[in-house]
Amino acid sequence: MPLYMSLAGEFGYGRARAPPFDSIDFGTFSNWHTSNASSIATAAIPSFYNYAFDGSPSTITDGGFDMWNIGNTVSFGALSNLSYGTLGSTFYISQPDVWPQVAIAFATTTSTLQWTNGGSVGMNGSPFGSNANISGTYTTANQGRGGSYWVNQKYGLVNPTICYLWFTIQQPTVNSQIGTIVDARGTFNPPLNTYTQSFSVTGSKFLFGQMFLSVRTSTGFPNGFAIPKANIETFLSNYVQSADIRML
Repeated sequence: MPLYMSLAGEFGYGRARAPPFDSIDFGTFSNWHTSNASSIATAAIPSFYNYAFDGSPSTITDGGFDMWNIGNTVSFGALSNLSYGTLGSTFYISQPDVWPQVAIAFATTTSTLQWTNGGSVGMNGSPFGSNANISGTYTTANQGRGGSYWVNQKYGLVNPTICYLWFTIQQPTVNSQIGTIVDARGTFNPPLNTYTQSFSVTGSKFLFGQMFLSVRTSTGFPNGFAIPKANIETFLSNYVQSADIRML
């Protein structure tokens, strides 16, 4: 079932008005993400890597093949180091052992949504480790739904890639509005030791997510590499078009 913010006339709300946008059924979305996200990722991103959730409820100790020396902390606004699987009043973080990990929040009235991640990267330093930032926009065939995205990738010759994807979900039928953006992505090549990076968006009637992607090839060299922009856009477009997020 597709993600919908307002599909007037298609889900019993009638064509005269849009459904209210007061909250999100994260339980429905969680079930959808658990069942579908991995297949969408592997179809769009060759060599997608299922990193190991091998730490505490809020961190990854290694991730496999020395991705981390304890990392992948997730924070939302002033709420730090949240446990995987947390369901808040306006946000949700997916459970461990579900790939790719997503953290997503919504705003109805004008609000600032900020996702932060951090940790200590395990991969070797330059020239064996690199940092790359890209950004762009995406669209779907689903009622003009789309938005903007921003990516930070850390990748090395022998380690799985650490790729964070921040993205908005906007839709004309609910009059999504985006204002101030604060970009605090990482800019330095590994090794980074302990680092923190974040992204925030101010707006109304929109969703803002953070996704943790990774690739690794065990049959070639390098093992880790930068995920191409085209693959990221294909994945994001397919994910957002088909995701089941119900506005209540």
